[in-house]
Amino acid sequence: MPRIKLSLCIAEYDRVKPLLDEIVKPDGIYLMATTLHPSDTFYRMLKYDQFDVSEMSLSSFLIAKSQGKKWTAIPVFPYRGFFHTWIYCNNESGIKEPADLAGKKFGLPEYQITAALWIRGTLEHDFGVSPKKIKWFVERLEEKSHGGTTGFKSPQGISIQRIPENESLGSLLSKGELDAVMEPAYPGKTSIDRTEASILAKLPNVRRLFSDPKNEGIRYFHQHGFAQMNHTIIVKTRILEENPWVALNLYNAFVSSKEICYGKTNQLLLASLLFAGAELEDQLRIFGKDPYPYGIKANTKALETLADYSYEQGLTLKRLEIQELFDASTMDT
Repeated sequence: MPRIKLSLCIAEYDRVKPLLDEIVKPDGIYLMATTLHPSDTFYRMLKYDQFDVSEMSLSSFLIAKSQGKKWTAIPVFPYRGFFHTWIYCNNESGIKEPADLAGKKFGLPEYQITAALWIRGTLEHDFGVSPKKIKWFVERLEEKSHGGTTGFKSPQGISIQRIPENESLGSLLSKGELDAVMEPAYPGKTSIDRTEASILAKLPNVRRLFSDPKNEGIRYFHQHGFAQMNHTIIVKTRILEENPWVALNLYNAFVSSKEICYGKTNQLLLASLLFAGAELEDQLRIFGKDPYPYGIKANTKALETLADYSYEQGLTLKRLEIQELFDASTMDT
């Protein structure tokens, strides 16, 4: 029986490279893959619904799903981090610890993105700083933002301003016109952002909020039991209704691709990182053999926490349940 053809758009993570290179082939499916920066992928899906299968911002997915978007997720989470450790501050801002962010001007690419959702939730629940105590500034133009495609409106009690088009998060942070900024959550240039990831660390008068982001990430992991996931994989619901087997076959292929990647982890010892070996040993000790777990069972707490934050922060009008988001055939994974 011929394989069905499905278009896929995703970033080129090492965990999905075997799938992109067709070393792994989903049973019954031929994937026509496009690789893009996640921010561009999300915008094109939210605005134009261009691909059959796509990487998707979890926050934007929750919002779109609550609005009736005909997408269904599979529990694959290709990108994770501890996003509150990606906060940079101006040295003259008076910010020495998270509590000092109260009353300060904080810059984001845009308010609804998943990394920002995690940051606000962590600041409130781990450090006692409500989003309402911070003055928020966003870089993306409304017509080029994810929020522009979903009709995002500022939640009640939240102050959000758009920075001038001739400025960027980095330029305003460096000049002290913003006190703190979230580093863009994925490296590389996009068509909708003016600040590139990694640029903040090179700016004068700028430093990380957490001087030891690794130890803060470990603290968070030990307290909460998970690393924050940023993205998932969505499939057009119409495709799954016509081919109910597609969801689980795709899920299994992503799992196989990740396992092949893990089998090559020692190749990182050949990278231009002098302490790569020690870092790999630390990661294994802290996170175990699978730092990027897929499936519902391993991610229930993180997913429920994110759904709580989305509702609590006014991004979704109701609290979404896991079974509303993921295909039924993947619920036992």
